[in-house]
Amino acid sequence: MKTVSLISLALTAAAIASPLTWERLVESAKDDPRYQAAEKRAEATATDRNLKLWDKIELRYQLDGFSFAKHDFELRVTPQAFGERAADKEHFEAVKNYQQATFAVERSILLYDRYERGVRYVLRKKINEINKQLLQVNSDRIEVLHLKSGSASFNAEDLMTSLEKNASLKSSILSDSTALRDAELKLRIWVPDFEGVDLDTNFIPTMDELAEFLKDGVNVDENFPLVALAKGKRDSDVSKAKQDASKDRNYISHLGIGYSLQIESLMEKYKDLGYSDISKTKYSKYADEWTKGACVGGYIGEDCIRTDPGYVVRKLVPETDDRKTSDKFFVNLAIRLPFFDSNKDATLREQVAVLDAESKYLDDVREVNQKVARLTEEVLALIGQWKVLKDYAEQVNASGFMEQFARNAGSDPLLLLRARESALESDLKAAKLEYDIFARYLSLLDYAGGLARQDVANHLREGIR
Repeated sequence: MKTVSLISLALTAAAIASPLTWERLVESAKDDPRYQAAEKRAEATATDRNLKLWDKIELRYQLDGFSFAKHDFELRVTPQAFGERAADKEHFEAVKNYQQATFAVERSILLYDRYERGVRYVLRKKINEINKQLLQVNSDRIEVLHLKSGSASFNAEDLMTSLEKNASLKSSILSDSTALRDAELKLRIWVPDFEGVDLDTNFIPTMDELAEFLKDGVNVDENFPLVALAKGKRDSDVSKAKQDASKDRNYISHLGIGYSLQIESLMEKYKDLGYSDISKTKYSKYADEWTKGACVGGYIGEDCIRTDPGYVVRKLVPETDDRKTSDKFFVNLAIRLPFFDSNKDATLREQVAVLDAESKYLDDVREVNQKVARLTEEVLALIGQWKVLKDYAEQVNASGFMEQFARNAGSDPLLLLRARESALESDLKAAKLEYDIFARYLSLLDYAGGLARQDVANHLREGIR
């Protein structure tokens, strides 16, 4: 058991101590809260939605009098307006596409930050190495100048310039080290547990590869996340306008079916009982009271032989429910008369909303087109400048060139050191130019959706293909 625990701890420690690679850096985007929130929204809107044929269903109850003898029950349905269900379905699809595009944009932003930081680290490390080589060349020049201090060709101003340059290069190297340490700390925000940085330079495309990627330009289409986002917003606004307009076509306000219940044991009503009523069996118990009131003088006995046929007595008597079963059910229907209401501008509101959404969409697409075209042009122009600098550095570093230069210079070490320094300075300018190129290239990948792709592992090489 202890052996298993030790093995597990060793594996865990090895995993924690592993260096930071491009793969780990890119994979860390999935742990970002913004990524997870956007993914959840996309998943939530992607599930099928049950679209009903009604807006609401109500169970209505009415008590007819506090005797609790009569009760009305009604099931009332408020149907959807004409065309509202189709508008709801269209709006649901638009919202789903919009959230998918939002997820792609969020993923692109998160990967842009990671690639930008990684590329900055790699190029700053490259610049640091060139600065160290320049420092060595300059130190060699100072040493040569010290050796020539007693000769006639010695120039004290050259020594002072070299000493100043030496201090400047040391400052640049210190700045590089600080920038690398700062970049590493920022990388730990995304990948906290790593031992050293191992960002392979082969992961980054060469300038020739970038030029090959962009030689035919970049065509903007609806697969671009920003264009898809603008399209999703347009479709969502248009479908929402249609949805709102369809609600004004609710020509049937509601439809209901009900049942009227009467409890005979609780049913009573006031009735004027006349001579013909008390002769009936169900009212016979009120005969004495009617007779007493109908007798002349109110005397009851043998002498009371006449009655007043027009006399009535008001009594609270039981009532029966003599309705047919079919008559106990009722239907409730309300129809709106659209020609007599004042809400006649729904169509105009819909047209204005559609035009506004379309105008905003075209503006967004035009902006993406302009930025993609400008970034493509700038990257290609900078690559051209980079090639000039690298060609010069390669020419200076070529052995044949150096040998010819040494013969022409009479093997003067200061001139040889200056040639070496010139080549390194050209490399330094090219390295600094590379960062400007990749900064624009990453922006181009962001606009073109190359960073949003989930089917590639290296977005720098495969994202824009």
